[in-house]
Amino acid sequence: MVTFGIPGNAAALVSGGDLLLRERSRPVVSSGFRSLDALLPAGGVRPGSLVEWLTEGDVAAGGGAAALAFAVACRLATASGGESNGQARSRTIVVVDRAGWFHPPAVLPWLDDERRLVVARPSRDDDEIWTIDQALRCTGIAAVLAWPRMKSRGSRGSRSGSRLAGSFQQWSTAMRRWQLAAAASGAVGLFVRPRVTQGEPSWAEARIAVAPQPGGTLLERRLRLTLVGGSWSAVTAGSQRTADVVLDLARGCAGTSRPGATMSSVSGGKAGVICRAS
Repeated sequence: MVTFGIPGNAAALVSGGDLLLRERSRPVVSSGFRSLDALLPAGGVRPGSLVEWLTEGDVAAGGGAAALAFAVACRLATASGGESNGQARSRTIVVVDRAGWFHPPAVLPWLDDERRLVVARPSRDDDEIWTIDQALRCTGIAAVLAWPRMKSRGSRGSRSGSRLAGSFQQWSTAMRRWQLAAAASGAVGLFVRPRVTQGEPSWAEARIAVAPQPGGTLLERRLRLTLVGGSWSAVTAGSQRTADVVLDLARGCAGTSRPGATMSSVSGGKAGVICRAS
């Protein structure tokens, strides 16, 4: 049996099994996608955690990863907001968009209250790290979506390699700070990163590779999700590892592709609003 605790303080000792049970007893919120919930180790998204979405190619384009992560953020904003006067009260979504590609009008139809979306566009590494950290510390935030400029280790030349090693350490430390900030506030960090970073250490509870699949319609995106790591990946090795989801780009929720569906029949006439969300 493995135990954890403070030396000399028997009351602080806890077994690995008890720690796992404690983690599993934390509240869980549905992502809004049944197959994604089945893939996640907790059966949903835990408030106060980080989730990484790993994608091939350009992170800004995302291959659907950013759109799916924002749809999950919308679900968290409503589900975790509690109630006010008998009605569900949404919390805020913060998008940290250093790349400058995020187009808010494309996703406003997904929100029950467009005033609950805040977009920040920092210009430097330090500002980006600070913005994500401060947003995750706020109890009024449901989710923080970002595609931080994390660099992979290894390069040509010792001087360049030294710079990359320092940058890697900077972002690794930052992610640990983000994980602690999220755990304290209950916010969820959703980070879209390139697939090449899969081999790097991470503080995310789940790391999900996202790959686009053929067969969708003009306003539905089919995605293949693979659980490739996370905090509890070793103890959830027997769980489902791969899942397929269909994202409705008109509403930001789970969809079902129908053969021969047209743009007007799927979107109800809102054909132009989602084009840049993907």
